[in-house]
Amino acid sequence: MSAKFFYYPEPAGNHKVTIDLDEGLGELFSEWDVMANDGRGMDGSLFRSVGRNGEVITIQRDRMKGSEELAMKFIAMQNHLDRGYSVSFTADHTKAWAGPILTAPNGGGFSFSVGANPFRSMTHYTGSNPEPSATDYIVIENRPPGMIQEIIKVQSETVTYNGGGQITATERINFSYPDVPFARWYRYWPVLKRAKADIGKNIVTNEHGLTWSLNLRLVPDYSALFSFHPGPRNVYDPGLIPDSPVSGDLPDRTGQESLDGLYNQSLQTESGIDTVNLHEIWSRIN
Repeated sequence: MSAKFFYYPEPAGNHKVTIDLDEGLGELFSEWDVMANDGRGMDGSLFRSVGRNGEVITIQRDRMKGSEELAMKFIAMQNHLDRGYSVSFTADHTKAWAGPILTAPNGGGFSFSVGANPFRSMTHYTGSNPEPSATDYIVIENRPPGMIQEIIKVQSETVTYNGGGQITATERINFSYPDVPFARWYRYWPVLKRAKADIGKNIVTNEHGLTWSLNLRLVPDYSALFSFHPGPRNVYDPGLIPDSPVSGDLPDRTGQESLDGLYNQSLQTESGIDTVNLHEIWSRIN
């Protein structure tokens, strides 16, 4: 088990960078940022309207065994994040799986169908491929506003790495979802960004120049995540850029995409707006 970050350095976004901690984390937890308004009736009734909500994930590893060499890689990733671009993170590289759910689950059911993992080119590793298995914990979540999320335990599954399949939970699914959600291993987040409040704060610190520690907070970009959802037809393969050769020139990347490049294309297609400054705008309003 090894915690890993994946990202495509922008603005070029023409190659994948993997940062491997080569160990587990010290701390990994999430909190919720919820925008809500309450109203109270004359009879004492309470009404709540929930708007935007989402996780805030804290990732920590004290005294990384990769030391200064690993710290330098994180400094480059921080620059990428502070300019508004995306990273992907998993606490266990063997479990970095996510899949679009093809039919919105109903509360009280046990099973649902998922499509192929759209991030498989990015999370692939030598020896095996991440996919869900029995006893894994899987998050089901739809997009904000009013996002619904729960975590189920897998009883059985027929999912293949390059295709979809069926997942059956050990207990009944809690919620009925208003649209088709995403499923993912509960400690894998495919698309994360840095909140404006944290920009400029060092994500790596050192003690006497000898030991280096990692501490950062990241937030999911749900709009970017769901730009990778193919919809009920499951006919979409984004073709994310895989690993590059260890030496020599980069291969031709025509027809392959980065996390942020694909998202910008989807925004431009849907809205017709210029995407050049989207990341700068996002960092200002977040």
